[in-house]
Amino acid sequence: MPTHSELVRMYHMLEKDTNDLGTTIHFDQKNFNTFGLRVYNLFFLACNLFENAAKEIERNPNSDMGDWKKNPTISGLSETVLTFKPTGYKFKPLKGLGYRFVRYRTLTWWNDYNSTKHELSLHKATLQNLIFALGSAGILVEIIAFPGGITGSNPSILFGNVYIPEI
Repeated sequence: MPTHSELVRMYHMLEKDTNDLGTTIHFDQKNFNTFGLRVYNLFFLACNLFENAAKEIERNPNSDMGDWKKNPTISGLSETVLTFKPTGYKFKPLKGLGYRFVRYRTLTWWNDYNSTKHELSLHKATLQNLIFALGSAGILVEIIAFPGGITGSNPSILFGNVYIPEI
């Protein structure tokens, strides 16, 4: 399992690389369905970071989405609203985990990640899925970095309401 500082470092690296993607793909909601190898790589890494952060919160390196969607800390984040700063787009990346019945809790972007990972469905590695995955990872990394809900003063460059410490 990565250390807390490694999770924070990974987040910063992915956020910088995703922000740099804006020089290739204009950040606009009209382009949210854009896909390609660079988006695929960032999406894959953002989902991997989310997975590692969820395992840390679950305190079980063998846990998976079946466990995380039952975890009250993670599912309790379903109403967290982020703003993708480059476009002003407001969204709830973990909304799918907020349903009353666990069997209905699912994340579309996570399902697309699994499809991309197992079937190499490149077209599902979209800019929107990357934004949702990285935003979700940021929410979890912030909880790990600031236990007890005390946030720092280092705002995310891409997401409103996410604060990740400097390393």
